[in-house]
Amino acid sequence: MNTIRTSFGGVVLAGVLALGTAAPALAEAPAEGAATTGPSSVTQRAFAADVAGPAVGGAYRLRKLKALTSKGKTSQDEWYKYLGLYRTGSNYFRFNWSTNGCNSSPEKLPGGYNFYLSCYRHDFGYRNYKTIVGKPAWRRDHKKRIDDVFLQDMRGACQYKPWADPFTPAMRKKLKAACLKTANKYYTAVRVAG
Repeated sequence: MNTIRTSFGGVVLAGVLALGTAAPALAEAPAEGAATTGPSSVTQRAFAADVAGPAVGGAYRLRKLKALTSKGKTSQDEWYKYLGLYRTGSNYFRFNWSTNGCNSSPEKLPGGYNFYLSCYRHDFGYRNYKTIVGKPAWRRDHKKRIDDVFLQDMRGACQYKPWADPFTPAMRKKLKAACLKTANKYYTAVRVAG
């Protein structure tokens, strides 16, 4: 009897998995003669276009790049969103998402502070602007803003505090000060060398 229940459970599970993978395809296929202008088909086409990544106009692409490399929490959240989309296979704007982290500088600092994503976003700004507008225009019009955003992101990383902090408040204060000092050093380095 246990063997039958186990086999039956496996068959049910296989059916659920098959239905789960077929359901999106069934939902995308319009019924014969049905109009394809409803909200679900528009959403599906927009998603399909985003995954396929058609060519995007230069001005629109530059506006999006600026929106992803500006100061403020909204810009940072938007950048994280597009990074997530890129990691799932979507690159609608055809941006360069390559990074080498913080080059040879430490990304992880004592106290749990981590500059990896700050460096990643900084690389993203540099690489895309250099390619899209060229090095002279990047240096003249965008470099300082991207460097300032880098400093903002690193300072944000220095606000990290674990919920179960192993350090005393006095030690955490010293570690945070060291993190902020390191952020300023990294900022100075990119302003000079960049």
